[in-house]
Amino acid sequence: MRADQLSAALSGWLERLMPAGPRRAELIAALAERFGADERPASPEVCAELQAHARRISRHLDVEWVPEGGLTPDTESRGWPPPDSAAIAAAQAYIEVAHAGEVGVLRVSGLAPLELAAPFLDEALEALAGSPAIVLDLRANGGGDLDTAMAVLGWLLGPEPVHISDVVARDGAQRWHSEPRGALAPGTPVAALIGPRTYSSGEALAYHFQAQGRGPLVGEGTPGAADHVTPIVLDAHVRANLPRAYVVDAVTGSNWEQAGVAPDVPCAEAEALERALDLLRAG
Repeated sequence: MRADQLSAALSGWLERLMPAGPRRAELIAALAERFGADERPASPEVCAELQAHARRISRHLDVEWVPEGGLTPDTESRGWPPPDSAAIAAAQAYIEVAHAGEVGVLRVSGLAPLELAAPFLDEALEALAGSPAIVLDLRANGGGDLDTAMAVLGWLLGPEPVHISDVVARDGAQRWHSEPRGALAPGTPVAALIGPRTYSSGEALAYHFQAQGRGPLVGEGTPGAADHVTPIVLDAHVRANLPRAYVVDAVTGSNWEQAGVAPDVPCAEAEALERALDLLRAG
């Protein structure tokens, strides 16, 4: 497959997956303009160029060269493969509790499917019950399951479900609400930590936390990957993650695509915890 053919295959899938609108049209036009007459053989370099060019419009779009080949190109979208439940359990669903003096720290470094994460999340929330202040550490959160993000928000926002966002796909919009969970005392001060490794649904959790006014975000800005994506095999050597939906926050009416999530208290990622603790201790 040549670069122009790979670009055309990618654009064909974008037509099938993305909701119609200016961003889809802009993305397809940009790919056609840059690669429409490019007869180079597909290669790691071509994949990297395709990805970089597309990410100017969809930051979560990935194009991966698979050296060993042997992939079967998709004719239908198959969605994500089943999660590795053993690996998730071994990692305790990427959830960890720490304490900095009296302040409880909830580190959520990934968002495993809620049915697998729930026991670990509930154990963590129980361990944090009674903390006079909370730090939510999302600095290493590379994304994952939105249900789990809603459960974390439900713990922070209280006992009533709150409309958080709408995810708009070709076949309609899905409304998302916080899922009340745990017993955090009302009004407990909270700060959240973000940085360049906060990505995808990790960014969603940070953005919605900020939009709901739950507390300050501390650290560095995030990459800006707001689209929901799905895996597609384009060629025997090329696998991609392509956008299939976009997010509309219930408060802002927008999302963090390209711009990223901006901290309320900017500082180096490595300094974010201490800055957040200072803010919470100062009251």
